[in-house]
Amino acid sequence: MITRSFVCFFFLIVHHSAIAQIGGREVFQFLNISSEARVVAMGRQPIAYWEPDVNFALLNPALIHNNLHGSLSINAVSFPADIFIGSANYAHDFEKAGTFTLGIRTFQYGKFIAANQFGVQTGEFDVSDLVITIGHGREIYPNLHLGANLKIVNSAYEQYSSFGLATDLGAAYHIPEKLLTVAILVRNLGFQWDPYHTERGNLPFDVQIGVSNRFRHLPLRWHITADQLHRPDVSFINPANSRRDPITSQLIEENITIANKVFRHMSFGAELSPTKGFNLAIGYNFRMQQELRMNTRRSSAGLTFGVGFKVSKFMIQYARGVYHVSGAANLFSITTKFSDFRKSEKK
Repeated sequence: MITRSFVCFFFLIVHHSAIAQIGGREVFQFLNISSEARVVAMGRQPIAYWEPDVNFALLNPALIHNNLHGSLSINAVSFPADIFIGSANYAHDFEKAGTFTLGIRTFQYGKFIAANQFGVQTGEFDVSDLVITIGHGREIYPNLHLGANLKIVNSAYEQYSSFGLATDLGAAYHIPEKLLTVAILVRNLGFQWDPYHTERGNLPFDVQIGVSNRFRHLPLRWHITADQLHRPDVSFINPANSRRDPITSQLIEENITIANKVFRHMSFGAELSPTKGFNLAIGYNFRMQQELRMNTRRSSAGLTFGVGFKVSKFMIQYARGVYHVSGAANLFSITTKFSDFRKSEKK
């Protein structure tokens, strides 16, 4: 009964959001930015990646389970233009209430020069965003897991500020004997209750489906995720890719094929883990590559890669995400588990 109600509620959400969304009017776009190195290295949205890592659980609450108890992750991102993102994620299991997660993420964009309408500088001001996430997940049927995130969102831009609420709803079907996980995720369902001025905007709603699998005799796990499923066509005609007919001089717009439109929904990733204390990961987002590429230069936009290694009881992860030829993001994460420390003390 619970499963049937969840499915009905999911399709109601998709139908409503597909109608309500207005292009170019979405606020809180930073909700789609990940600060966790391992998540980004895997292509930025591995929603079906079933691993005992609290960072994946914050991405999809259906991946929250009691094996995450005591997990803590500290993450930092260095973006171009001196933009900094920092986050901390923690999971705790309560015997009767289940497993909960708490995540805090801050976006710091540095100082900006304030000036009046005549161009006279009047001082400086800060710009920042903040997201607090509370998540809960549980197994409601053998192999079937449901989860939800509640996100409190705040932006502060000079004298303008805004608050909002967002929810993520996830479902994951995990088959341990086949090392296979299939997941569906509804992201950023919510509203802006306190707008910057007078007009409220829509949140960056998204519907995703993902699958991941680990080979039985090879330490390699891969994933494929399809996003923006409520919007069949996420492509746009880029004027920079237009050309003129050499004979008629008529402007010919970019031709986007059906295959190109389909792949713009896709992201891919793979991780090689020969030991529990070492991993190599690579990911690729096709839409990001198409939107950020340049005609005059080759670009690795959309490509991510990373490495992780264990030092004592701490797992250190590094990832690099390429956005543009002008710069890339460097991500660092440190994860540990307090339960491991307690086991050592008992010994």
